[in-house]
Amino acid sequence: MSVKVFVSSVIRGQEEWRDAARSAIETLGLQAVMAEDFGASPNAPRTECLAAVRDADVMILILGSEYGQPLASGLSATHEEYREACESTPVLAFVHKGSVRTGDRARFVDEVREWESGHYTGSFTDAAELRDNVFRALFEFQGAVETMPLDADALNDRAGELLPEHGFGGSAELVVAVAVGPARAVLTARQLGDAELHRYLLGEALTGTSAVLSTTSGTQQRVTPASIVFDQRDDRRQVELHTDGSITVAQPAIRSGSPVQALPALIEEDIADWIARVLEFGGSVLDHIDPANRTSRFAVRVRLTGAGHLPWRTRDEQARSPHSATMSIYPHDRLEVHLTPPVRRRPALRQQSRELAEDLTASLKLAIRSDPWHR
Repeated sequence: MSVKVFVSSVIRGQEEWRDAARSAIETLGLQAVMAEDFGASPNAPRTECLAAVRDADVMILILGSEYGQPLASGLSATHEEYREACESTPVLAFVHKGSVRTGDRARFVDEVREWESGHYTGSFTDAAELRDNVFRALFEFQGAVETMPLDADALNDRAGELLPEHGFGGSAELVVAVAVGPARAVLTARQLGDAELHRYLLGEALTGTSAVLSTTSGTQQRVTPASIVFDQRDDRRQVELHTDGSITVAQPAIRSGSPVQALPALIEEDIADWIARVLEFGGSVLDHIDPANRTSRFAVRVRLTGAGHLPWRTRDEQARSPHSATMSIYPHDRLEVHLTPPVRRRPALRQQSRELAEDLTASLKLAIRSDPWHR
C-alpha cells in the first residue's frame, strides 16, 4: 500500500510550490493527497480535508507569507490541518526564506518551530529547492519507518506491563506509566550506572519545572539490570526510568496537606494536575536521554489502587462540604484507564499534557461513577 502524503498550504498563489511538492512525492512512488484533487462530496470541504489529514501517513506543510482566511475556529484552513496532524500524523514543515510574516502568519510559524522534537522543519527559497528538500525529507522518513515499524497494540500493552503489581500499600495510590516506541534500547547498561544521568534525573524529579518527588522526604536510589529507581518510601512516591525510555511514576492519590478534619476524598483537579505533571516530566526526560527523537510515539496507562470507598469530588464540592459525602458501598480497589486512541506522538507529552491528563482523569471518574451508588 502506497504511503499517503497530505500536502497542506494556502492554495491560491502557492500553486508552483504545491506542484513541486507533488513532483517530489510522486517521484518516490508515494501518493500525493491534495485538496484540489478532491471530487464531489456531500461533506463540507473542511470535513474532507481534516479526514484526509487523519488518514495520511505524513503531512507536508508549506509556509509562505500568506496565512489564509480565518474560519469559524479563528484559524486558517492550513492552521486547522496542522493542529489536526499534531494529534497523530508526522509533519514535515518547509518555511519559505524570503517571506515577510506578521500577526497570525508569524505566530503560526512560531508554533510550528516551537513544537519541540515533533517534526522536521526545513526552509527553501524557490520551487526547485522545495522539491529537492521534500524529496530528501520523505526519503529519510520512509527509511526510518521501514527500519523501525511501530506496533501500536504492543506499545499500549507495554504501558500496562509497566504498572507494578503491588504498590506501597496503606492508602489510595495513583500510578502513571508512559511507554515509548518504537521498541529499542535508549539507555545502555553503562548509562544506567552513569552518575551524571542520576544527578540529572534526581534534580528534574525534585526541583524541575514538573517535579514529581518531594523535597522534604529522603530519597533512596537503586539501579536494576533494566532501570533506574528513586524511592521515597516515607511519602510513598517512586520514579522508575527503564532502558527503553519508558517511565513509571507513583504517588499517593490524596494530596498531602489536606485539612485533618476533612473527609478524605479523591479530588478531581488534584488527580488531573498530577497526571499532567508526570506527562511533562516524562517529556523532559525523554528530550534529555533521546534528543534525536528515535522514540517517536508513546502510550499512557493510569492505575488507581486502594481507593476503597472514597468519594470522587471536585475541589469546590470538597470545600462546600468537607465533613460529609456519599460513599460507595462497593470498594474501588483497582481501576486502570488509557487514552483513546492509545498511541500519540511524543511531543504531545509536553505540548498537550493538560488535555491528555483531563481525558485520563475523566475516564477514571467515569469508571468510579459507573457504580450507581457512587455519586
